[in-house]
Amino acid sequence: MRMPLVEKDAWNPCDLRGAYPNAVSPDLFRDIGSAIGTMLEPGSRVVVAGDFRLSTPELKGALSDALLQTGANVLDAGQGPTPLAYFAGRQTNAHAVLVVTASHNPAEYNGLKLMLGSMPITPRQLTEIRTLTESCTFRSGPGSMETIDPRPLYVQTMLKRWEYLTGRGNRPVVLDAGNGAWAEMAPAIFRCLGFDVTCISCVADGRFPDRSPDCASASNLTRLRSIVRGRADSIGIAWDGDGDRVAFVDEVGDYVSPDEIAILFACAALEDNEPERSADGKIVLDLKCSDIVRRTILQHAGTPLLERTGHAFMRSRMVAEEALLGLDACGHYFFRELEGGDDGLFSAFFLLNLLRDKGRSLAELRRNLPRIFCTPETRIPTGLLPYARAAEILTSAFPGAEVMRIDGLRFVMEDGIVLIRESGTEPVLSLRIEGFSREGYEQILGRCMQLLPEAQAHLGS
Repeated sequence: MRMPLVEKDAWNPCDLRGAYPNAVSPDLFRDIGSAIGTMLEPGSRVVVAGDFRLSTPELKGALSDALLQTGANVLDAGQGPTPLAYFAGRQTNAHAVLVVTASHNPAEYNGLKLMLGSMPITPRQLTEIRTLTESCTFRSGPGSMETIDPRPLYVQTMLKRWEYLTGRGNRPVVLDAGNGAWAEMAPAIFRCLGFDVTCISCVADGRFPDRSPDCASASNLTRLRSIVRGRADSIGIAWDGDGDRVAFVDEVGDYVSPDEIAILFACAALEDNEPERSADGKIVLDLKCSDIVRRTILQHAGTPLLERTGHAFMRSRMVAEEALLGLDACGHYFFRELEGGDDGLFSAFFLLNLLRDKGRSLAELRRNLPRIFCTPETRIPTGLLPYARAAEILTSAFPGAEVMRIDGLRFVMEDGIVLIRESGTEPVLSLRIEGFSREGYEQILGRCMQLLPEAQAHLGS
C-alpha cells in the first residue's frame, strides 16, 4: 500500500517544487517574479519558459507579469523542453532563465528551475530570492515583453551537430516522450536525420495519462519495452516530463540502468578526449552513482569528481572544473560542449553515435560491462521513515565505515556502500545499497532491511 507523501515546503536548495495550488501558486510565483526582477538590474533580459503541465500557463503568466512590473525585459520562449529554454538563454545572452516545470514529478506538481546568467542558481542566491519574496519589498518600473521562438535555431543546431548520423545504417528507434515536452520536436528531428521512428506517448498532455513523467524507473517503461521487443533491432528512448532526463531500452527490450549508460559515456568521452583541452579527463560524478562508474573512470585514466546530487551542483562543478562530462544516477548527462549543461535529446544522439562508432548493439555492449550489485534509488516517504531516524540507525550500525557527507551520508565499507540522503524535490528519503560482490551486496541489503523495516517493501520492489 502506497504511503501518502507528507507535504513539504516548495523551496528546495536550488529550485522550487510542490503540489499545485497549495505549495506552488500564482501568488507565490508573482512574488518570486517581483523578487527576481528587483534583484536584477533594470532592463535585464529574462527568458521565461515552461513545460506542458496544466498549471504551467497560469504560473508562467504570473511570473512574467511580475517581472514586467519591476522593469525587466521578458523574453517569452513559450512551452517546451527545459533544454530548449537553456538554449534560448545562451542565444540571447539572457541575464536569467526561468523555467516553470516540475520535471519528473507527478502531474499535480509544478515548480521553477532558475539560472542567473550562464550559471545555475546557488542555494545562497535562492535564499536571497526567498527572503526578498517574503519581504514584499519590490522595485517598480516599466518593462517589456517579447515573444521568441528558439525552436528553429535549436533544430538547425542539432541537425548540424549530428548530421553525420544521417543515412549511416542507424538502428530504428522507438521514442517514448511520456506526453512530455519532447513529444513533438524529438520525432521530427529524428526523422530529419533519416531515422526509422516509432512513437508512443508523443502528444503533449500535462495530465501525463500514459505513464509517470519519471523515466528513470524501469517500471514506468513497460509499454516501451514491450514495443521494442516487437521491433527488430530497435533502440528505445524515453524522456521525463521536461526533457532533460533520458532513459534507454536495448534491442531485446531490457531497461538499461543509468549506471550502465554512465560507464559507456565515460569510456567514450575519455577515448575521444583531446589532451590539449583536458589532460586529466575530469568527469563529474553524482554521489548516487554506482562505485563501478568511479572505478571505470580511474581505469581509463580519468579523474572522477564526486558531487552532490542535483542539476545546479553538477553543472556548477562541470563549469568550475572544465570537465569533459557529468554523470547522474537518474538520467541527466552533462557535456562540456553544452557549457556544462544537460539535454535529454543531445544525450540520446550521443549514445546512438557511440553505437555507430562501436559497430555493436547496445545489448552486446552491456554484456561486456562489469557486474553491478546495487539497488536502484529507493525512495521512501519521510512520513514513513524520517531521514534523521534512518541516519542515526545506520551511523550506529556501521561504526567502522568511512563516512562522506557531501549530500546526506555515504557509508563506505570493505564489502560495499550505503547511501542515504533527503530528496531535494520530494518529501522522501533516498536510499541506495551497493556491494562490491554479490555476497557483499546480499549481506548489506539484508542488514539494512533488518535495521530499517519501514524500507523493506520499497527495497523489495
